[in-house]
Amino acid sequence: MIEIIRSFPKQIKDAFDFPTYNLDIKTIDRIIVCGMGGSAIAGDLLKSYLYYSSIPIEVIRDYKIPQYITSKTLTFIISYSGNTEETISAFEEIFKTGSKIIIITSGGKLKEMAEIYKIPIVLIPKGIPPRCALGYIFTSILLNLERNKIIEVSKELKESLELLDKSIREFESDSSIAFDIANKFYLRLPIIYASNRLYSVAYRWQTQINENAKSFCHIHILPEMNHNEINGIKNPQNIMLKAWIVFLSDLEDHYRIKKRVEITAEILRDSVMGISIVEGKGETFLHRMLYLVLMGDYVSYYLSTFYNVNPFLIERIDELKKRLETI
Repeated sequence: MIEIIRSFPKQIKDAFDFPTYNLDIKTIDRIIVCGMGGSAIAGDLLKSYLYYSSIPIEVIRDYKIPQYITSKTLTFIISYSGNTEETISAFEEIFKTGSKIIIITSGGKLKEMAEIYKIPIVLIPKGIPPRCALGYIFTSILLNLERNKIIEVSKELKESLELLDKSIREFESDSSIAFDIANKFYLRLPIIYASNRLYSVAYRWQTQINENAKSFCHIHILPEMNHNEINGIKNPQNIMLKAWIVFLSDLEDHYRIKKRVEITAEILRDSVMGISIVEGKGETFLHRMLYLVLMGDYVSYYLSTFYNVNPFLIERIDELKKRLETI
């Protein structure tokens, strides 16, 4: 697992050699990313990266699709295995709409369907857990959007590689912030808060902690949590006093969000074990977002070592799929 985490910048670099497709799209009404689990998180990151875009971006994690998908919609169908049942079901419905589709997968049924229906496909390397292929998937989405003149991102992505390589060396020290946060999460309840724009990063932290460390983790967004959840960080006290809160922050966050973080931390400090505020590094939002994603991966890995669990195994997910196959 640690070797795969270290490969994050290499995945981004290698993805530049994957195919991109000019879909001759004259009008796009929205961008859809359809997938589940580690295959879908790239769509959430895309929403964050294009947070201020005029094009709506939606992530579908379901068997069914909304009725607003049309021939003017650009859809990325993503399943690392190519066999995810929810994604295949959604794909079959999306195909009927005439939506422009690009499939990203390592093989399986989706590869077969792409060949049958002559759909553009990006084949990514096999042999790793889906959640570990984020660099391949996210970069492929971005570069295909660039190919269709929706964004310009190549230069920014390439510039991120040096930052990420440096960050790996930083995070692999037991005096690093990633190690420190994992230590603070150990035997405690991890709670992560972020702005709407950074929600995707908080969600990536949560899912990596769930799958790698086999640990529960809760997330919410600011300012929304200030209108409800701030009141609930009190009871049951024996649980709340074992919670550690991390606020994920970005220098481009609205100034009122930054003040809310400060005040919220002050109000909650006596109700939990402790609070940390973490800010991304980098010259652009994309750089800082990727830095925080990588940090979260390291946090989840260190936490798995503290709990002495295998970060590769996902036994409950495997058992669930096994039982569903009999239905």
